[in-house]
Amino acid sequence: MDSYIGSYGYTIHKKYISSEQVKKITSDLTVKPNIHNGMPSQSVTSFPVYRESSSKYYVPKFYGIEHFGSVQTRLKENSLANDLLFVGSLREYQNTIVDKYINIAHNGQDIGGGGLLEIDTGLGKTVIAINIIAKLKVKTLIVVHKEFLLNQWIERLNEFTPAAKIGRIQGKIMDTEGKDVVIAMLQSISMKDYNPDIFKQFGLMVIDEVHHMGAEVFSNALSKVVTKYTLGLSATMNRKDGLAKVFKMFLGPIIHTEKRELSMNQVNVRCLQYFTRDEEFNETSYDYRGKTQYSKMISKLCSYNHRSEYILRYICELLREDPKQQIMILAHNKCLLKYFYDSIVSRNIANQSVGYYVGGMKESDLKISEKKTIVIATYSMASEGLDIKTLTTLVLATPKTDVVQAVGRILRVKHANPLVIDVIDSHEIFKRQFSQRKRFYKSQEYGISFISSNLGSFDKKHWQTKMYKDVESKQRDKNTVNCERKTSATYNAPPELLKILNTPVNMYDDDDDALNSYLNTDEECHIEV
Repeated sequence: MDSYIGSYGYTIHKKYISSEQVKKITSDLTVKPNIHNGMPSQSVTSFPVYRESSSKYYVPKFYGIEHFGSVQTRLKENSLANDLLFVGSLREYQNTIVDKYINIAHNGQDIGGGGLLEIDTGLGKTVIAINIIAKLKVKTLIVVHKEFLLNQWIERLNEFTPAAKIGRIQGKIMDTEGKDVVIAMLQSISMKDYNPDIFKQFGLMVIDEVHHMGAEVFSNALSKVVTKYTLGLSATMNRKDGLAKVFKMFLGPIIHTEKRELSMNQVNVRCLQYFTRDEEFNETSYDYRGKTQYSKMISKLCSYNHRSEYILRYICELLREDPKQQIMILAHNKCLLKYFYDSIVSRNIANQSVGYYVGGMKESDLKISEKKTIVIATYSMASEGLDIKTLTTLVLATPKTDVVQAVGRILRVKHANPLVIDVIDSHEIFKRQFSQRKRFYKSQEYGISFISSNLGSFDKKHWQTKMYKDVESKQRDKNTVNCERKTSATYNAPPELLKILNTPVNMYDDDDDALNSYLNTDEECHIEV
């Protein structure tokens, strides 16, 4: 078939393939994201991840190998003139990952010399990648999507390969000549038209936070840069829109997954269940198709000061418990972050030791914020690359389904009592999101406890620990709640909420509606746990 792997990818001559094969290429490589979070269906369009000329198709390297077989490569290794000396040592599991990747890169003809490393936050994926760069001994392009990640890579390269000459591709900056490692901004490669010959000098491409590469705009970079070796890094390769398959076709399959041992951190999750009688706040917004308007609902939470004050009260409680802890508050919208920041400063909370950690800030300002008692950040900044080893407590001030990477920010160094504060709202869409978070907490064996805003205080006696399913009793009744736990205790609610009801029922671990209906009522009840 006279195919080969070149600087445009896996190259196939049109005259050597059948009409059925052409149909398969165009069908397989025209992708469309799944709809999620109420995204309007008309806003979702398909896009191609292949290119063609009058005589050839250019398809992703690993797709071509899988469907059309192994072929010769015309890509150069572009070895470095001088060896890069790696200064430092790896842990045993890190050495295992490096050895596995190097073996595949050199000998894995079937998968094309590369793949993806799925490594939990805090387990050293950056230092693993730098060790791989030093061992492959080829000129390397590292692609990142945020400037603070670019600066972070420069710091780590200087630390572990001090002899490396480091260049940059960003906007009009094209500093590649005579460099061992070049760090490029993903947005620049995706959207700017650089001379394609620039990318022929690289033997290895490393993409940090590779899960972003499934998006239409960013996937353009994968067509522009084709190297003999490929390496994708992320704590999670999943994408809600189903487009993880895109970067896997270009970069290779997952070749190693390294998860944090459950026993490494005894994380406690404290869930603040927020309720209000405000009917307008409690309403769910729908579009004309009857779908929940997720962004509008998030904005409602962020602008509701009564809710924000409840969270601030608990932050003050946390600081009374342990003034030495470092707290990160996460939210979607900057308006809520500003409310927190202004309130903390004006009320002299934490001696006004508070700093922003949001997009667009200078590296020097981010460094200053890293030393504050309270760090106020967006989810997007905290989900990837953030490396503040002193963080001990995380406050999830607005709801999010996937908090794996965010929680990882308090696990980078083993602390005595890492703590997650999870605010649960009463709207159905947000309760469903909490169910997803709760599954993650349970899978990691985190301790989970609950308290309701209706109780009026954060006294320890008001907290309920995680409930376990009562598998023996089959009776259910909606008048009282009877739970079975690993330990026995008596729950004492304030007098105004207590009333003894006569008929016992069971509450099951996943029966969120039953729990919420209790916590949202003014009726008194007695709970036996």
